Amino acid sequence: MPQPSGGNVGGGAIVDLEYGSAADLRKKLDAMKLKLNLTREFFREVMQEGVDYGVIPGTDKPTLYKPGAEGLCEFYNLAPTVASKIEDKNHETGYYAVDITIRLIHRGTGSIIAEGVGHANTYESRYRWRWVSEKDLPKGISKEDLVTRERSGRYGNFVQYRLENDDMHSIWNTVLKMAKKRALVDAVLSATRSSGIFAQTQEELDAYLQGYDPEGEPEDHPTPPPRQRSGGSRVSSGGAATSRSSGQTGTAQKNRVLALMKQQEMDWNGLAAEATEALGRPIKKVIQDIQTEAEWKIVGDYLEFGGGGHQEEINFNDLPEDLR
Repeated sequence: MPQPSGGNVGGGAIVDLEYGSAADLRKKLDAMKLKLNLTREFFREVMQEGVDYGVIPGTDKPTLYKPGAEGLCEFYNLAPTVASKIEDKNHETGYYAVDITIRLIHRGTGSIIAEGVGHANTYESRYRWRWVSEKDLPKGISKEDLVTRERSGRYGNFVQYRLENDDMHSIWNTVLKMAKKRALVDAVLSATRSSGIFAQTQEELDAYLQGYDPEGEPEDHPTPPPRQRSGGSRVSSGGAATSRSSGQTGTAQKNRVLALMKQQEMDWNGLAAEATEALGRPIKKVIQDIQTEAEWKIVGDYLEFGGGGHQEEINFNDLPEDLR
């Protein structure tokens, strides 16, 4: 009978040539633990909720945003590059689909650390449709045949009507950026092993950052810490509160909106129109008419999630040329 090669044939030993020695594995394990702890510290001390990560409306899982992904790339000294781009264009209908593969290369060694894939197309609901008020409906169209939604504003509820986007070509660049963003986040989650941070409920996320292992045995789990409220104080395990500087969250939400405006190549009139849709009241001068942190967040969510559905990028440093 053929015998397995390497190691003690009869003793069930692990083959050193294939798996490495126990000392090598221990060294690798210690290094992985250290990197994971450093990622947690980076998350706690550097990343900002609502800017680098957040919870998409309608879900209970924290999601890594593009600024957070770029911050992790900088922290780990990774350079994102486009490995491939496959496009499907139809100039007659305006349909556009693209698949992007982002490759993360370590700047010091030139080694390929991870790859991520991202897809986007103009038939996604956020791109295929636009929502308008009754006064903006084209003449001659029957509103009874249109899909509607009810929105709330300062002056009460109002109805919006769904129309098909008749200018698909103008959003091709936006769709391309979305595919790049998705690919980048996918690659970063793989490279930094941070999907555990961004794949939990908010309570599990808070506990995870304190060392809780969601897949461990129950008796090993510490009591999850109190949920941190946005803009408030962070309570440590010893009960002491760490105050945040006044207005920090509000400033972050405002900066988030302005960065989204830049990323989406929007002028002030365009931003005012989007804010009007988001808040349900007339917005003419954005900086003057949006007063509160809550309203800045509503506008940011509207821009970022398309009125209730998609995540986009916010407040980020310039990427390498091939990612712009």
